Amino acid sequence: MNRFFRIAVCALLIAVAVPFASAKKQKIAKLYDSKSWIVPVVSDRFDLIENAELGSKMYPIEYNVPNADESQLNAMNFGNTIVNILTKNGTSEELLRKIALKNMQKQDEEFASETMRVGSGDNVANVVAEDYLPILTHCYFIVNTPFTYTYTDPKTKRKEERTGYRSHLYRVVISNDEAFDIMSCIGDPQRYAALPKFKVEHAFSSTGLASEDSKKLTEQVPDLALRGVITRRHPAQISIGENAGLKKGDLVSVFSQRMDKNGNMYSKRISRARVGKTWDDHAQVNFEAAMAGNRKNGDVVVRTPDNHLRASLLATYSPHVWGGELLLDSKTGFTRSGIIHHFLFDLGFNMTDHPGDKFIVLDQPDYEFKAPMWWNVGMGYGISKTFLGFMDFMPYFLVQYEGGFMIDTGSLLDENNKAKNPYGSFVRVPIGLRFSFNIGYPLRLAIEGGYALNYGIGGKHKVITQTCDLMGAKRKGFFLNLGLIF
Repeated sequence: MNRFFRIAVCALLIAVAVPFASAKKQKIAKLYDSKSWIVPVVSDRFDLIENAELGSKMYPIEYNVPNADESQLNAMNFGNTIVNILTKNGTSEELLRKIALKNMQKQDEEFASETMRVGSGDNVANVVAEDYLPILTHCYFIVNTPFTYTYTDPKTKRKEERTGYRSHLYRVVISNDEAFDIMSCIGDPQRYAALPKFKVEHAFSSTGLASEDSKKLTEQVPDLALRGVITRRHPAQISIGENAGLKKGDLVSVFSQRMDKNGNMYSKRISRARVGKTWDDHAQVNFEAAMAGNRKNGDVVVRTPDNHLRASLLATYSPHVWGGELLLDSKTGFTRSGIIHHFLFDLGFNMTDHPGDKFIVLDQPDYEFKAPMWWNVGMGYGISKTFLGFMDFMPYFLVQYEGGFMIDTGSLLDENNKAKNPYGSFVRVPIGLRFSFNIGYPLRLAIEGGYALNYGIGGKHKVITQTCDLMGAKRKGFFLNLGLIF
């Protein structure tokens, strides 16, 4: 193995060690409970129930308030406005009951009997504390604040001022005791009028609370995360499925409940898993990255949005040739057994281990050229599977166009008489195996090895091929790659 490759290996190991060392400092996570409540996302135009699906979709609010902030909204008594909507100004619990029924229908089988009771109107008092109060203590609404920006028409190039809206998510601060007081005052106008003012607090801001912001939203506002629990370990199954908006290929994080030294509960992520098959109310998952702790039934799972795309930076080696490669890896298919299909796209550059060597080629004896170099671009396919929760195994192949060239040194003739630099075209087909090891999601260490086929196209490649033979540089045969996946 040549000196460059040894240096590249050392650099990659250093790059791995730094984030790995910092990862030892465990960050206390948010607290995720096991229920994914339907949180009222309020709108003054659309029906509250039909247009507020928690976790999978949030609809635009119609409250447009210039320069909205907590103090302004609290001065406008927005918190009580939300409570009035939910209780129909303190006169009815019908809306709360509808939300409670929808909430309970989203839970797993252990809540089925209570769902039936609420649906039939029996024993409602027995489930108020568990199913009505969380609706009031998990109240969110969206406020849009307008801003102006300059739009340029791509065809006419004309500029015009337009108005956009920046979305802000707020939470109504209601404690369990206050929520119980609200419920007990429904139907009693005097007591309801005596309720205190409920403050609002800022939770999240975005240019639209769109899907690209869903990961940040999930992390910063745990109440809005789509979540369930592990219900089975072998094969692993979770309690949410297609009815909740879960799709095959979705990533979920597994959290274990912990307690800090002050007695506060928090959630610690112990694993990540990929959804392999979905049903209406549950799904089968395959663990993709283990971290710490043992997974067990009852652990909370939270959908974690990702784009299924990874990039790899690789140091490449074959006899007397070294270089680098950028590989883009898109997950395109997911099976129930945990096998993942990959579409691959790569771009690479290589040179010999003696790039300063000079040659006089046969068809241009009056000129001197530097040792060959290559660039390549290609596409391919691979299939992978995770073992032991931290190691991936992926056989793959690529079909590449490769251009080999040599650069005139300019040492034999003046600049006006330079030769045309030799250039040859090749088709290169690497067939390899990749082992990758989880460092700290999504960072992985990748090691690849395999055999590459190489075919020259036309006759111009012969100069490059003959020079490679003189140097022992191999573009056909064994290769080894080492790098990081992000």
